[in-house]
Amino acid sequence: MEIVAFSKAMQQSAADFFTACFSAIGIPYSPTDRHADIADIENNYMHNGCFWCLLDNGILVGTAALRIIDAENNIAELKRMFVHPDHQGKGHGKQLLDHAITYARAQGFNKIVLDTRRQFTAAQHLYKSRGFKETEKYNDNSRAELFFELVL
Repeated sequence: MEIVAFSKAMQQSAADFFTACFSAIGIPYSPTDRHADIADIENNYMHNGCFWCLLDNGILVGTAALRIIDAENNIAELKRMFVHPDHQGKGHGKQLLDHAITYARAQGFNKIVLDTRRQFTAAQHLYKSRGFKETEKYNDNSRAELFFELVL
């Protein structure tokens, strides 16, 4: 397993990966609407943070991203934290989250925030195990139900 920064050559693999991940949770992949950010990862993440891919022998099995949402206060948002259903329960989410936290600290961020849905209980447990605390709503994501922050 290796974590690598996204490159443009990985865009089709990312689209296939997210199609499978969203399908597994009953959400159709919509690259022109609610998932437009991952239809163009290079422009949406690589100039305003970083997007990582977890590879297993070259196959994309997990992702995580950070993007700056408040440069003045050094706040980053964790986005697109996913592990392919066939690879869940093996510690890959911890590996990706720890990588993102280490990166955020190295970049001088003061806080990481994220939003999620109640159905993602394993993810919530992971966030809490790494020190994230529930917080107030910080964005206008109508699909998000829970909000967390980690003060670095």
